[in-house]
Amino acid sequence: MQKFSYHTHTNALGIFDGHHSAAEMIRRAEEIGYEEIGISNHLVYHPNLLTTSPMFFNDFDLLKKMMQKNVDDIRRAAEKASIPVYAGFEVDFFPSAMWRNAFEKLTETLNADYYVGSFHFLRNTDESRVYNMYHYKESGSPFTPEELADAVRNYWRNVCLAAESGYFDFIAHLDVYKIFPDFAPLGTDEDKRAAVETLSRLRHPYELNTSGWTKCGEQHPYGWMLEELNKSGVPVVISDDAHDVDHLARHFERAEELLAKMNYTNRWRLKPVSYTHLTLPTIYSV
Repeated sequence: MQKFSYHTHTNALGIFDGHHSAAEMIRRAEEIGYEEIGISNHLVYHPNLLTTSPMFFNDFDLLKKMMQKNVDDIRRAAEKASIPVYAGFEVDFFPSAMWRNAFEKLTETLNADYYVGSFHFLRNTDESRVYNMYHYKESGSPFTPEELADAVRNYWRNVCLAAESGYFDFIAHLDVYKIFPDFAPLGTDEDKRAAVETLSRLRHPYELNTSGWTKCGEQHPYGWMLEELNKSGVPVVISDDAHDVDHLARHFERAEELLAKMNYTNRWRLKPVSYTHLTLPTIYSV
Protein backbone atom coordinates (compact mmCIF):
# COMPACT_ATOMS: atom_id res chain seq x y z
CA MET A 1 0.00 0.00 0.00
CA GLN A 2 1.17 3.54 -0.72
CA LYS A 3 2.78 4.95 2.43
CA PHE A 4 2.89 8.67 1.80
CA SER A 5 0.72 11.63 0.91
CA TYR A 6 1.59 14.99 -0.59
CA HIS A 7 -1.86 16.50 -0.18
CA THR A 8 -2.20 17.42 3.50
CA HIS A 9 -3.04 20.57 5.43
CA THR A 10 -2.17 22.25 8.72
CA ASN A 11 -3.41 25.12 10.88
CA ALA A 12 -0.22 27.15 10.32
CA LEU A 13 -0.26 30.88 11.12
CA GLY A 14 -3.84 30.60 12.34
CA ILE A 15 -5.15 31.11 8.79
CA PHE A 16 -5.18 27.70 7.10
CA ASP A 17 -7.99 25.16 7.33
CA GLY A 18 -6.16 22.20 8.83
CA HIS A 19 -6.89 21.12 12.40
CA HIS A 20 -3.34 20.38 13.54
CA SER A 21 0.17 21.77 13.36
CA ALA A 22 2.84 20.57 10.95
CA ALA A 23 4.63 18.86 13.84
CA GLU A 24 1.46 16.99 14.80
CA MET A 25 0.80 15.89 11.21
CA ILE A 26 4.38 14.69 10.83
CA ARG A 27 4.26 12.82 14.14
CA ARG A 28 1.10 10.95 13.12
CA ALA A 29 2.58 10.18 9.71
CA GLU A 30 5.55 8.59 11.45
CA GLU A 31 3.27 6.61 13.78
CA ILE A 32 1.24 5.07 10.93
CA GLY A 33 4.33 4.13 8.95
CA TYR A 34 4.46 6.79 6.27
CA GLU A 35 7.76 6.81 4.40
CA GLU A 36 7.48 10.56 3.75
CA ILE A 37 4.90 13.34 3.81
CA GLY A 38 4.22 16.54 1.94
CA ILE A 39 2.29 19.42 3.48
CA SER A 40 0.38 21.48 0.94
CA ASN A 41 -1.61 24.32 2.46
CA HIS A 42 -3.80 26.40 0.19
CA LEU A 43 -2.34 29.13 -1.98
CA VAL A 44 -5.23 31.35 -3.04
CA TYR A 45 -4.67 34.68 -4.74
CA HIS A 46 -6.87 36.83 -6.96
CA PRO A 47 -7.72 40.54 -6.90
CA ASN A 48 -11.38 39.87 -7.73
CA LEU A 49 -12.37 37.42 -5.01
CA LEU A 50 -16.03 37.79 -4.06
CA THR A 51 -15.68 35.67 -0.92
CA THR A 52 -13.33 36.18 2.00
CA SER A 53 -11.30 33.90 4.23
CA PRO A 54 -8.08 34.40 6.21
CA MET A 55 -6.35 32.12 3.68
CA PHE A 56 -7.62 34.03 0.60
CA PHE A 57 -5.43 36.90 -0.60
CA ASN A 58 -5.97 39.81 -2.95
CA ASP A 59 -2.82 41.62 -1.80
CA PHE A 60 0.23 40.13 -3.51
CA ASP A 61 2.83 41.42 -1.05
CA LEU A 62 0.91 39.99 1.90
CA LEU A 63 0.45 36.70 0.04
CA LYS A 64 4.19 36.46 -0.58
CA LYS A 65 5.00 37.15 3.06
CA MET A 66 2.49 34.65 4.47
CA MET A 67 3.29 31.84 2.04
CA GLN A 68 6.98 32.04 2.90
CA LYS A 69 6.13 31.98 6.61
CA ASN A 70 4.15 28.82 5.95
CA VAL A 71 7.13 27.17 4.23
CA ASP A 72 9.36 28.20 7.12
CA ASP A 73 6.90 26.65 9.59
CA ILE A 74 7.07 23.32 7.75
CA ARG A 75 10.88 23.43 7.54
CA ARG A 76 11.15 23.98 11.29
CA ALA A 77 8.85 21.06 12.04
CA ALA A 78 10.78 18.87 9.59
CA GLU A 79 14.01 19.34 11.53
CA LYS A 80 12.78 16.91 14.19
CA ALA A 81 11.23 14.41 11.77
CA SER A 82 12.48 10.88 11.13
CA ILE A 83 11.02 10.84 7.61
CA PRO A 84 11.43 13.23 4.64
CA VAL A 85 9.04 16.19 4.84
CA TYR A 86 8.24 18.32 1.78
CA ALA A 87 6.77 21.80 1.72
CA GLY A 88 4.25 22.25 -1.08
CA PHE A 89 1.16 24.24 -1.92
CA GLU A 90 -2.29 23.39 -3.21
CA VAL A 91 -2.70 26.24 -5.66
CA ASP A 92 -6.00 27.52 -7.00
CA PHE A 93 -5.25 28.10 -10.67
CA PHE A 94 -6.64 30.90 -12.83
CA PRO A 95 -5.83 31.29 -16.53
CA SER A 96 -5.52 35.07 -16.87
CA ALA A 97 -2.18 36.66 -17.70
CA MET A 98 -2.52 38.72 -14.51
CA TRP A 99 -2.73 35.63 -12.32
CA ARG A 100 -0.01 33.75 -14.21
CA ASN A 101 2.38 36.68 -13.91
CA ALA A 102 1.74 36.92 -10.18
CA PHE A 103 2.22 33.19 -9.64
CA GLU A 104 5.44 33.10 -11.65
CA LYS A 105 6.76 36.07 -9.70
CA LEU A 106 5.86 34.39 -6.41
CA THR A 107 7.59 31.11 -7.27
CA GLU A 108 10.81 32.90 -8.18
CA THR A 109 11.52 33.40 -4.47
CA LEU A 110 9.21 30.99 -2.66
CA ASN A 111 11.34 27.95 -1.84
CA ALA A 112 8.58 25.33 -1.97
CA ASP A 113 9.28 21.77 -3.10
CA TYR A 114 6.20 21.19 -5.24
CA TYR A 115 2.88 22.66 -6.37
CA VAL A 116 -0.50 20.96 -6.74
CA GLY A 117 -3.02 22.36 -9.22
CA SER A 118 -6.46 22.83 -7.73
CA PHE A 119 -9.90 24.32 -8.37
CA HIS A 120 -12.18 25.52 -5.57
CA PHE A 121 -13.51 28.59 -7.36
CA LEU A 122 -16.00 29.37 -10.08
CA ARG A 123 -15.28 32.31 -12.34
CA ASN A 124 -16.79 34.21 -15.21
CA THR A 125 -14.78 34.35 -18.40
CA ASP A 126 -12.85 37.58 -17.72
CA GLU A 127 -12.31 36.72 -14.02
CA SER A 128 -14.06 39.87 -12.88
CA ARG A 129 -16.06 37.65 -10.52
CA VAL A 130 -14.28 34.83 -8.70
CA TYR A 131 -16.35 32.85 -6.23
CA ASN A 132 -15.43 30.07 -3.79
CA MET A 133 -17.76 27.09 -4.15
CA TYR A 134 -17.70 26.34 -0.42
CA HIS A 135 -19.41 29.66 0.31
CA TYR A 136 -22.36 28.95 -1.96
CA LYS A 137 -24.65 27.64 0.79
CA GLU A 138 -23.73 30.51 3.09
CA SER A 139 -24.36 33.44 0.78
CA GLY A 140 -25.83 32.12 -2.47
CA SER A 141 -24.40 32.38 -5.95
CA PRO A 142 -23.46 35.69 -7.60
CA PHE A 143 -24.29 34.13 -10.97
CA THR A 144 -27.56 33.80 -12.85
CA PRO A 145 -28.47 30.20 -13.81
CA GLU A 146 -27.03 30.80 -17.29
CA GLU A 147 -23.86 32.35 -15.87
CA LEU A 148 -23.50 29.50 -13.39
CA ALA A 149 -23.61 26.92 -16.16
CA ASP A 150 -20.88 28.84 -17.99
CA ALA A 151 -18.86 29.14 -14.77
CA VAL A 152 -18.92 25.35 -14.42
CA ARG A 153 -17.71 25.07 -18.00
CA ASN A 154 -14.89 27.44 -17.04
CA TYR A 155 -14.10 25.09 -14.15
CA TRP A 156 -13.32 22.32 -16.63
CA ARG A 157 -11.43 24.75 -18.85
CA ASN A 158 -9.30 25.57 -15.81
CA VAL A 159 -8.42 21.89 -15.44
CA CYS A 160 -7.21 21.77 -19.04
CA LEU A 161 -5.31 25.05 -18.84
CA ALA A 162 -3.71 24.20 -15.50
CA ALA A 163 -2.34 20.96 -16.93
CA GLU A 164 -1.06 22.80 -19.99
CA SER A 165 0.57 25.54 -17.90
CA GLY A 166 3.42 23.32 -16.70
CA TYR A 167 3.18 24.88 -13.23
CA PHE A 168 2.07 21.82 -11.30
CA ASP A 169 3.58 18.54 -10.21
CA PHE A 170 0.15 16.93 -10.16
CA ILE A 171 -3.49 17.94 -10.40
CA ALA A 172 -5.78 17.57 -7.38
CA HIS A 173 -9.35 16.19 -7.20
CA LEU A 174 -10.32 16.83 -10.84
CA ASP A 175 -14.05 16.77 -10.12
CA VAL A 176 -14.22 18.29 -6.65
CA TYR A 177 -17.18 20.43 -7.71
CA LYS A 178 -19.38 17.30 -7.69
CA ILE A 179 -19.58 17.40 -3.88
CA PHE A 180 -21.90 20.40 -4.32
CA PRO A 181 -25.40 19.30 -5.46
CA ASP A 182 -26.09 22.70 -7.01
CA PHE A 183 -23.10 22.44 -9.35
CA ALA A 184 -22.67 18.73 -10.11
CA PRO A 185 -25.51 18.45 -12.70
CA LEU A 186 -24.10 21.38 -14.69
CA GLY A 187 -20.93 19.67 -15.88
CA THR A 188 -21.22 18.40 -19.45
CA ASP A 189 -19.71 15.16 -20.72
CA GLU A 190 -17.97 17.15 -23.43
CA ASP A 191 -16.18 19.35 -20.90
CA LYS A 192 -15.21 16.41 -18.70
CA ARG A 193 -13.85 14.46 -21.66
CA ALA A 194 -11.84 17.48 -22.79
CA ALA A 195 -10.12 17.47 -19.39
CA VAL A 196 -9.35 13.75 -19.64
CA GLU A 197 -8.05 14.16 -23.18
CA THR A 198 -5.77 17.02 -22.09
CA LEU A 199 -4.28 15.06 -19.19
CA SER A 200 -3.90 12.03 -21.47
CA ARG A 201 -2.17 14.00 -24.21
CA LEU A 202 0.28 15.50 -21.73
CA ARG A 203 0.48 12.40 -19.53
CA HIS A 204 0.15 14.88 -16.69
CA PRO A 205 0.17 13.34 -13.19
CA TYR A 206 -3.00 13.65 -11.12
CA GLU A 207 -4.36 12.28 -7.87
CA LEU A 208 -6.91 9.76 -6.76
CA ASN A 209 -8.28 11.77 -3.84
CA THR A 210 -9.83 9.55 -1.17
CA SER A 211 -11.69 12.36 0.64
CA GLY A 212 -14.51 12.06 -1.89
CA TRP A 213 -15.63 8.79 -0.31
CA THR A 214 -16.31 10.73 2.88
CA LYS A 215 -17.81 13.84 1.27
CA CYS A 216 -19.95 12.46 -1.55
CA GLY A 217 -19.65 8.68 -1.49
CA GLU A 218 -17.26 8.48 -4.44
CA GLN A 219 -13.56 9.03 -4.95
CA HIS A 220 -12.15 11.88 -7.02
CA PRO A 221 -12.13 11.60 -9.96
CA TYR A 222 -15.04 9.67 -11.47
CA GLY A 223 -14.33 5.99 -12.03
CA TRP A 224 -14.60 6.30 -15.80
CA MET A 225 -11.95 9.03 -15.71
CA LEU A 226 -9.59 6.72 -13.85
CA GLU A 227 -10.23 4.04 -16.49
CA GLU A 228 -9.53 6.37 -19.40
CA LEU A 229 -6.46 7.92 -17.83
CA ASN A 230 -5.11 4.47 -17.05
CA LYS A 231 -5.52 3.44 -20.69
CA SER A 232 -3.51 6.52 -21.67
CA GLY A 233 -0.70 5.72 -19.24
CA VAL A 234 -1.18 8.82 -17.09
CA PRO A 235 0.61 8.56 -13.70
CA VAL A 236 -1.62 8.69 -10.61
CA VAL A 237 -0.86 9.28 -6.94
CA ILE A 238 -3.20 8.53 -4.02
CA SER A 239 -3.95 11.51 -1.76
CA ASP A 240 -5.81 11.59 1.54
CA ASP A 241 -6.37 15.38 1.46
CA ALA A 242 -5.85 15.22 5.21
CA HIS A 243 -7.00 18.24 7.21
CA ASP A 244 -6.70 16.28 10.46
CA VAL A 245 -4.25 13.73 11.84
CA ASP A 246 -7.03 11.14 11.70
CA HIS A 247 -7.44 11.73 7.96
CA LEU A 248 -3.94 10.51 7.10
CA ALA A 249 -4.13 7.35 4.93
CA ARG A 250 -7.93 7.46 5.13
CA HIS A 251 -9.46 5.04 2.58
CA PHE A 252 -6.03 4.17 1.16
CA GLU A 253 -6.78 0.43 1.19
CA ARG A 254 -9.97 1.10 -0.74
CA ALA A 255 -8.06 3.21 -3.26
CA GLU A 256 -5.43 0.52 -3.71
CA GLU A 257 -8.14 -2.08 -4.32
CA LEU A 258 -9.77 0.15 -6.94
CA LEU A 259 -6.50 0.73 -8.77
CA ALA A 260 -5.62 -2.97 -8.59
CA LYS A 261 -8.94 -3.90 -10.22
CA MET A 262 -8.02 -1.58 -13.09
CA ASN A 263 -4.45 -2.92 -13.21
CA TYR A 264 -3.38 0.71 -12.74
CA THR A 265 0.38 0.38 -12.24
CA ASN A 266 1.73 3.75 -13.41
CA ARG A 267 2.15 5.51 -10.06
CA TRP A 268 3.72 8.87 -9.31
CA ARG A 269 5.72 10.27 -6.41
CA LEU A 270 8.38 12.82 -5.60
CA LYS A 271 11.90 11.45 -5.74
CA PRO A 272 14.56 13.37 -3.79
CA VAL A 273 17.80 14.14 -5.58
CA SER A 274 20.69 15.27 -3.39
CA TYR A 275 22.97 18.15 -4.28
CA THR A 276 25.62 19.85 -2.15
CA HIS A 277 23.77 21.43 0.81
CA LEU A 278 20.47 21.01 -1.03
CA THR A 279 17.78 18.41 -1.62
CA LEU A 280 15.31 18.98 -4.42
CA PRO A 281 12.41 16.79 -5.60
CA THR A 282 12.10 15.44 -9.12
CA ILE A 283 9.31 13.49 -10.75
CA TYR A 284 9.33 9.80 -11.46
CA SER A 285 6.81 7.07 -12.17
CA VAL A 286 6.81 3.53 -10.87
